[in-house]
Amino acid sequence: MQHEESSFTGVAGTKIVYDVWTPDREPTGVLVLCHGLGEHARRYDHVAARLGELGLIVYAPDHRGHGRSGGKRVHLKEFSDFTDDVHTLFSIVTAAHPGKDKFLLGHSMGGAIALSYALDHQADLKALALSGPAVIIATGTPKIVMQLGKIVGKYLPDVPVENLEAAAVSRDQKVVDKYNADPLVHHGKVPAGIARGMITAAEGFPARLPSLTIPVLLQHGSDDRLTDPAGSKLVADLAGSSDVTLKVYDGLYHEIFNEPEQEEVLNDLIEWLRPRVTGA
Repeated sequence: MQHEESSFTGVAGTKIVYDVWTPDREPTGVLVLCHGLGEHARRYDHVAARLGELGLIVYAPDHRGHGRSGGKRVHLKEFSDFTDDVHTLFSIVTAAHPGKDKFLLGHSMGGAIALSYALDHQADLKALALSGPAVIIATGTPKIVMQLGKIVGKYLPDVPVENLEAAAVSRDQKVVDKYNADPLVHHGKVPAGIARGMITAAEGFPARLPSLTIPVLLQHGSDDRLTDPAGSKLVADLAGSSDVTLKVYDGLYHEIFNEPEQEEVLNDLIEWLRPRVTGA
């Protein structure tokens, strides 16, 4: 595949850097990939390579405050800033590849971004795939604590809340070591603003999901400690689509594309997409 890096101006003038992987064959469609909290798009080189087998051109932004993009690190004012940036990227995609089918894939926080975007723009999408999506936030946390957290996030968005557990990313120690050593990964605490954005988005999903009618694939590790697998089941149960597939992988941690069983997981993704990608 050929790779290039580019950028556009996102919400409030923030520079958003994105990657484009183009397959060495006739393109069949375009897929936008949304990464998770604290990470960046180049951690998905191997995923883009597999998607290229189907002839898909892959676009992946570093979300604002992440990786190579601008903005204070993992700072967020409103969750819609993420989805508005994705919409700008899709505008670029449409202009560059008119008439091509468009797909959306999101992991973790990126899964919440992708789901939220799809609910607003599903007429423009052929299908949606979600990996360990952040659909249920802070299972077991008292409601009053969640509400207080949202207030803090609104008025004091940079207050640190909690650390992400690096060891929960993957059962492969090499992946964890690389994650910990990656200078583009955020290793500090999660600020209240981004936590508020994710909580607010998650609270709105149950009421909105019945309107989701496009094909949906949900993949989740059963032993994911960073996002609740019950969130994927919630989407599968409430989505209005007649074409929903839920795959829960026994024993796998959060980053199912980076687990020892990643080939099985990626094969499932590719084989699910294949009949939905014209010319694959």
